[in-house]
Amino acid sequence: MRMQPFSPASMRYLGVICLSVTLFYNPAHAQGTYTAVSCNRSDVNAVINGPTHTAVNGDTIIIPAGTCTWTSGITVSGVGIDITGTGTPNTGGGTVGAGTANTTLNQTSSSAFFAFTGLTQGQTAKVELLNMGTSDTGTNAVGAVTFSGTCNSSGCPNIRVDNINFTANQWEAALLGGFVTTDDVFGVIDHNTATESVNASPPLTDINFDAWQGVGHYGDNSFAAADTFGTAQALYIENNLLSGVRGSEDVVSSDSGQGGSRYVCRFNTVTQISGTGLCSAHGTGWIGRERGQRQVEVYYNTADCSWSLVSCNALDGLNSGTGYYFSNTINTTGGGLNSMTVLDVPRLGSGSAFGECQSGSLYDQAPFSTTSQCFDQTGTGAGLLMENATPVLVSNPSCTSGSAGACWAQNALDPVYEAGEVCNRTDGGGCSPAFVATSSEASSRVTANKYFYAEVSMSAQSSPTSPFNGTSGTGYGTLANRPTTCTPHVGYWATDQGNWNTYSSTQVGELFVCTATNTWTMSYQPYTYPHPLVSGGTSGTGGDPPTAPTGLTATVE
Repeated sequence: MRMQPFSPASMRYLGVICLSVTLFYNPAHAQGTYTAVSCNRSDVNAVINGPTHTAVNGDTIIIPAGTCTWTSGITVSGVGIDITGTGTPNTGGGTVGAGTANTTLNQTSSSAFFAFTGLTQGQTAKVELLNMGTSDTGTNAVGAVTFSGTCNSSGCPNIRVDNINFTANQWEAALLGGFVTTDDVFGVIDHNTATESVNASPPLTDINFDAWQGVGHYGDNSFAAADTFGTAQALYIENNLLSGVRGSEDVVSSDSGQGGSRYVCRFNTVTQISGTGLCSAHGTGWIGRERGQRQVEVYYNTADCSWSLVSCNALDGLNSGTGYYFSNTINTTGGGLNSMTVLDVPRLGSGSAFGECQSGSLYDQAPFSTTSQCFDQTGTGAGLLMENATPVLVSNPSCTSGSAGACWAQNALDPVYEAGEVCNRTDGGGCSPAFVATSSEASSRVTANKYFYAEVSMSAQSSPTSPFNGTSGTGYGTLANRPTTCTPHVGYWATDQGNWNTYSSTQVGELFVCTATNTWTMSYQPYTYPHPLVSGGTSGTGGDPPTAPTGLTATVE
């Protein structure tokens, strides 16, 4: 077919189109790197919210070296950007705590330095390489850095907070909740340093998934959705250096929603644990309507405890939902350890929208007995979806008018597994029992070999029959020493299996569960370590959108 030449009219029309491309595509709005004039708040804000520059997805904002005092914070709305100071960061496996930052920010108010709001799936927000201090003593700061996102069925926005050195012994008096507070975001909090009095015990992170997959509030859908163990669908806490600071908390403070926490605590070093341990959090109904811990993974952390400073009751606590606890080590001086992990059902009566776990309750299993299941009981997982400020079942919105048990969510059995945990008493005393324990409130309900499977010994397997023989609890060691026979649901943590640790081949593991008599099935492998965001990748739940092309021109001939 013979091509027809352009007519003068069509050439004019093409010129209009090309000119429109030039006018409406502004290369200045492609992502770029922008350095603030100084570390003063006004100069930093000028390259985030204008007038110098209005940040877009993918921008890097550099705060130059110096020491600056801020009297308020900066809100970053709807864009995923990287805000970084200057200096030398720590990164990757094998290092813990923050590197050396040359940029120091001091806050005099209760405002967060940076409050990210309106983040959506596909965006990544980062705050990195800063020293952060405060002179605020009002105990009402939501966090030094906060993130609020919106999830959908494909995932959540991603965040990274790394190489922040929180000035020691300043933050406990300022914080209502965590140093970093999050709602509905995935990502990683890594290589940060925080030190406070052991009696203070603020959390490094306050984690919430108020609207899991964009559905509902209060963490309800997190409790209605399936487990996501070993995936990017959680908030990761790794390679941090802490003293008197817990790794995690939930439902304490958030600028947006609360509840339904899912988090992973791994490869952290705690030089002195506080009285509330390493990576614990609240359970459902602790402070009102919010649901508590839904899913927790805690492994390969190291902690020290001196009894002259604090009573070392437990390394961890789980108060609702389910969790995996593997290969954590605690070194104690002057005393032993009561348990590695305490399991509880701590609904607090008048303070809880669900009331206490008791006979006649709308929310607990009926008929009620000493062994019936409490709402969101530890060792359980997904259940029926709930909604509304006065909680009701979506499938039965009039359940509050029913009889006892009418609003029970029927959470599925989802046992806690613990193995490979070691307690060393460095002054020569004993550390036993140091296993999973239940509180007095939970002892008749959260029962061993049903709701939890605890290690039978702190010693690794020396043979396929010792010290774990496959009949109850869990064992750990090489795969070759896993028992050849097993009772359904017992577990074995094979410490020479898995390729998820890209830094070290010695700190690995896979959980095998006995799925039928004498039948072992690999059921859990941890997520890639270090977290892909640490090495510059994405978490697999959607990274930044493609960058717009730059340098486009239009020529009219």
